[in-house]
Amino acid sequence: MVVATDTLWEDLSFWSEPAEQAFARARRQANREARMDRRRGRRSTLVSFDEIESIAGLLPESMERYQIVPLSQIVGSVGKSDLFTRSFLPKSGRLRRRWKRAFAVAHGLRGYQPVELYDADGRLYVVDGHFRVSVAGALGTETIQARVRRWV
Repeated sequence: MVVATDTLWEDLSFWSEPAEQAFARARRQANREARMDRRRGRRSTLVSFDEIESIAGLLPESMERYQIVPLSQIVGSVGKSDLFTRSFLPKSGRLRRRWKRAFAVAHGLRGYQPVELYDADGRLYVVDGHFRVSVAGALGTETIQARVRRWV
């Protein structure tokens, strides 16, 4: 049996120009955010989970749960805190290719897989899915599907 595919959604190159425009907007916003943070003396990068884990002595629970989480609760990263601003905007043009691919997938029929997060006292840290979170935020999405593991 042959299944017909909709080439509009399967061909990610179709989304190249809209993705490029969205990436350019996100980079401009990241630069504005960084300037404002410098002026206000605020941190402009994501919180690193490693900092929190070592200070609080957290340990992971064995159970994970799937849930929809507000993007506003995602405050940090496990391992990639230097790549994105505190609001998950891309800090470098080097992220363009992966960011644009996540943008195209977000517009596809399948959407993207749930992101993987750590929950430390209600603050969420991205383990896997940094680009998906970044694109979701740039698109104005308020929530995202996630697989969450609590740290206590």
